[in-house]
Amino acid sequence: MKTVIQWFKNRASFFKLIFIISVLFIVVSELSSIGKTISFEQLKVIFLDLSFWKVALMLLIGLLAVTPMLGYDIVLNRTLNQKVKKSYLFETSWMINSINNIAGFGGLISIGLRSELYGKNTDGKKVVKALSKILIFLLSGLSIYSLLSFLLVIFGHDNDFLKQYSIWLIGGGLYFPAIMLLTVFKKDDYIGDTPLASRLQLILTSFLEWSGVLATFLLIGKLMGIPFHSAQVIPLFIAASVIGIISMIPGALGSFDVMMILGLSSLGNIPRETVIAWLLLYRLFYYIIPFLIGVVFFLKNLSSSLNERYSGVPRELSIEISHKLLVFLMYFSGIMIVLSSTIPEAFSQFHWLKQLNPWSFHLLTQFPAILLGFSLLIMGRGIAAKVTRAYIPTIGLILLTLAYTLFKDLSWSVIIILAILLLFVIFSKKELYRKQLVYSWEMRTIDGVIFAALMVLYVVIGVYNLPAFPHHQHHVISFFLFPSERIWFSGFLAILIIALFMFVFIRYLQGKKIVVGEVLDSERAYSLLKKYGGNADSQLIFLEDKDMYIYKNQAGEETVLLQFKTFNNKCIVMGDPSGEKDDFADAVEQFIQETDNLGYLPVFYEVSESIVLTLHEFGYDFIKMGEEAHVDLSSFTISGKKRRADRATMNRFEKEHYRFEVLSPPFLPETMAELRAVSDEWLGNRKEKGFSLGFFSEKYLQLSDIAVVKDQAGAIVAFANIMPTYTKQEGTIDLMRYKQEAPPGVMDFLFISIFNRMKEEGITYFNMGMAPLSNVGTSRKSFIQERFAFLVYKFGSTFYSFQGLRAYKNKYASSWVPRYTLYSRDSSIIYVMIALLIIDNAPVDSPDKKLHGVKRILKNRYQR
Repeated sequence: MKTVIQWFKNRASFFKLIFIISVLFIVVSELSSIGKTISFEQLKVIFLDLSFWKVALMLLIGLLAVTPMLGYDIVLNRTLNQKVKKSYLFETSWMINSINNIAGFGGLISIGLRSELYGKNTDGKKVVKALSKILIFLLSGLSIYSLLSFLLVIFGHDNDFLKQYSIWLIGGGLYFPAIMLLTVFKKDDYIGDTPLASRLQLILTSFLEWSGVLATFLLIGKLMGIPFHSAQVIPLFIAASVIGIISMIPGALGSFDVMMILGLSSLGNIPRETVIAWLLLYRLFYYIIPFLIGVVFFLKNLSSSLNERYSGVPRELSIEISHKLLVFLMYFSGIMIVLSSTIPEAFSQFHWLKQLNPWSFHLLTQFPAILLGFSLLIMGRGIAAKVTRAYIPTIGLILLTLAYTLFKDLSWSVIIILAILLLFVIFSKKELYRKQLVYSWEMRTIDGVIFAALMVLYVVIGVYNLPAFPHHQHHVISFFLFPSERIWFSGFLAILIIALFMFVFIRYLQGKKIVVGEVLDSERAYSLLKKYGGNADSQLIFLEDKDMYIYKNQAGEETVLLQFKTFNNKCIVMGDPSGEKDDFADAVEQFIQETDNLGYLPVFYEVSESIVLTLHEFGYDFIKMGEEAHVDLSSFTISGKKRRADRATMNRFEKEHYRFEVLSPPFLPETMAELRAVSDEWLGNRKEKGFSLGFFSEKYLQLSDIAVVKDQAGAIVAFANIMPTYTKQEGTIDLMRYKQEAPPGVMDFLFISIFNRMKEEGITYFNMGMAPLSNVGTSRKSFIQERFAFLVYKFGSTFYSFQGLRAYKNKYASSWVPRYTLYSRDSSIIYVMIALLIIDNAPVDSPDKKLHGVKRILKNRYQR
């Protein structure tokens, strides 16, 4: 025996799976059987004849009738000494009892489900004992009603038809006293030994359960206006229920219905069609709708279980899918409503268009229809942008539309769609987490195309309907014709109002603009770089044309610095993060999280491969932007046949008495003026550019050494500022400027001199900077956007010397290191590249010059 028990224990999970599958199979089978007995066309006719308040009251009665059964599970959990959350108890109990109503098999299904849901962490023997005590009381309420019904038959109206069921009522009525005696006198652990309080609570629960069942059936009949005597219907209903339970048919399907149809037809001369309608509504509101709610609870608990098992991924995925479906439905519904109001005849003439449109407004006038359609589109923008502020207005709009539909034009298809929309909105609440709307170019493009197309279509139709329009000269498109100009004008007025509403609502979603990061604090930035190190781009932060974002580790220390500029909804980060490399991943993740919460999308510009791998984990796409030339200083030399030209250049400049010097700050005003003169001559009519490049700023140049080339008279003819990288491994420069009168090869002389000096200082390699689009898209397997970049590189030399720049740097480069731009998949690569083009090529103007357009946008940040 022990071997058999152990065999079952070892395969417990398998038997649990078989049980769940069996229950699902039974439920599906019974639902299929019920579906065959229900005529949905007939239900539609019934509902159309019933007023809304009656349908709502039937629904409320059916839901209240299920609630008493919670008492079974309260007693069960108390018997098992379990303390579960009230919400969990309510949901699981409703699920168990609604499934049991559909496919009960005399309560056996409910016992199996309760064992599975409440007996996981309890000894199996204890669970069986507790369930057996619950099981015997499940029918006590029906037994009590059987006794009362028998008395009604004997002492009530003399009705021979009901007397034939007396034996069934007596049999059912004997069950209650029998179990009372059994629980009192039998002293085993399975049936006896039940506390009196628990017995009374179980009896009361069962009595209330059957009271609810009976009340649901009777009240639905009353609300339908069917004349009947309750004293006759109650015994018939109870007898039919007893026979149905004894037959072990789930939901007493078939036997119960046949008895009720024959009985009610005989007792009250009620037409069979009316009885069938009565039974249909009873099954709908007591069985089907509570069961569907139970399915929702089942899916919720199943998702919670799966969510815990798979680290939250299923819930996140389902919420995301729900959010996307919600956005699609709102945009689709809005467009369809506007089109059905703009060209209503088209939906009548074209069957496929009518099938595509689930919205049917027979009594809905032009004005509210267009208001509703465009409002759904506007609300859809807030939902699509995941803005928290859109939640309440969207629910309010759906409820308002639902109320209007119910009272103005009752359409069940519309009610179902609105109910689905409402459920999706509620379920997607966690997905609406952003604090503000940043109305991006991508959003403006989508909304602009949709709104403009709908508005232009409406205006064109208005012109087409003008009396002066020569219809006789053109092919008449019948569905473009409006019944009257007044109707068209009401719609046009709605469009004007919705345009104002759109502006107000967008402003509401935007709120008070909050920006990411903070204005540069030079002391904090310098302290961080000095302590933890930087890179070839770190010094650009001190140009003061970018904001900074500082990450603090768990100890509260500032360890990582990011420099970026915000343009539209894109926070464009320049280069790799600076600081403690071990904290880069955490810093980037925190930055992405904060920008996302505020509605911005980070773009990481010209970053290294290590950052690409980090950001790929966060779902970022990337495009190669070019390659960076690195000179290995440890092996650099101008000796040998290959460097013969470089030796000649160095010898020539030495013979002509040109000198290389490195000047250290602070610089005298005279020196700065001389450097500015060289810079201005080099610029000519061109404008300074910033962001990824340094520009001539005295404050910026005072922060680093400057390498200069002086002529025989000691005048500066060329210079380059040496950028601090805050590390001994890497050296680089920023501005490279020279006079027109400087001899050819002056920059070669400057570069080689810097190489030699840095080599003496022990620096490992020199970074000569980017060669844009270099070696990008050369493979046939490259990304399509990189293949386009290759074409730009190949044929764009007319405008920019891509190939010439690489060729020059290649003279000294020991290796080429790729650089990438990474962007969120929520961004359009087209708009990312436009933003980079604008922000990286925006001219730097003097502070006293009035700015306009894009320059003003780039210069002015949002107010904090």
